[in-house]
Amino acid sequence: MADDSGRFLNVFMDQNNKCNLRCIMCGFSDPRARRIRKYDMPFWLFERIAKEVFPSAKYLALSCLTEPLMTRDFAERLDLVKTYAVPFTEVVTNGTLLTEPIIVRMIDARISRLAISLDGASPKVYESIRQGAKFDRVIGNVRRLNSIKKEKQSDLPRLRINHVLSAVNIGEFDAFLGLAASLEVHAIDVRTVLPCQNARYQGREDDSFFRGVEQARDKLRLWTQENGVEDVGYLRRPDEVFQLRDQSGEKVTCRRPWDTAAIHPNGDVFPCITWHRRGGGNMARHSFEAVWNSPAYEAIRKEFEERKPEIDCLYCTIRKAEDEDKDDWFLAMLKKRRPSGRKWRAVIESIGRMFK
Repeated sequence: MADDSGRFLNVFMDQNNKCNLRCIMCGFSDPRARRIRKYDMPFWLFERIAKEVFPSAKYLALSCLTEPLMTRDFAERLDLVKTYAVPFTEVVTNGTLLTEPIIVRMIDARISRLAISLDGASPKVYESIRQGAKFDRVIGNVRRLNSIKKEKQSDLPRLRINHVLSAVNIGEFDAFLGLAASLEVHAIDVRTVLPCQNARYQGREDDSFFRGVEQARDKLRLWTQENGVEDVGYLRRPDEVFQLRDQSGEKVTCRRPWDTAAIHPNGDVFPCITWHRRGGGNMARHSFEAVWNSPAYEAIRKEFEERKPEIDCLYCTIRKAEDEDKDDWFLAMLKKRRPSGRKWRAVIESIGRMFK
């Protein structure tokens, strides 16, 4: 068993700036996203992050905002994850590219959990939201995952289903829960739309929808209890504020600058994956130690100590720049350029993998 001492980090990272879908509530539905030059995080940069960051990680998400299975050498990255034995690892995907070979590599790498986004219980509704995907193919891929796990007698990766509740799909929420049960899901995350500027669908609904959300929350609570499924989300009305208090009654405040590293595919490091402001540095140019202890990161920590933001990410004001322009932070993330350093090393590594 791996020695978990010294592991304190929650690591979130994306492997590329790409997606093969145009989901209506996502920034990829913005027509401008199609014109952005696509790239993968260079393998040499991923290798550097693995060496310097993974030994301190207790949780590792290999994808957050983009589609990881579009990464050309994603399978090799899974092998490297296995080497560093992070206690809990997760891959978030839309499920359209989930093939048998990549499932086998995930099982071999002992990925803890695979999260698949499923925003409908019927082809018509699902495909109207996740444009570019085929419902039957994704469901087939999930069932293939379960079949291969049984064949290999593996309990990992456990299945998590992500579901964005909207006016488009709330009418078949009961059917969705039935479908999720048939897919042998272990965890479920149901949330309302987090508005993404310039996405086709903004999720601004009326009171009848919000009453439906409250009913769905009650149904979800009973369903998870009856089926032994872990609820890892927090389904709420968008105007509800999420607060936690400790045993003394004090509000629990955000600790992300001390326990989280969110890394964009170009190597930029932030306290959270939706950070809008300047971060602590870039791992394509500096070591993680230099970034983590940089004056920029220390300034962020000082600001958190003084302002004591609560843990509700939706209403966090610190992550947004006060003078932030009107453009979309998501689009700005996609526009970042692929690191240009170590080209010779990237070429040599690419040639080497061809002959493996």
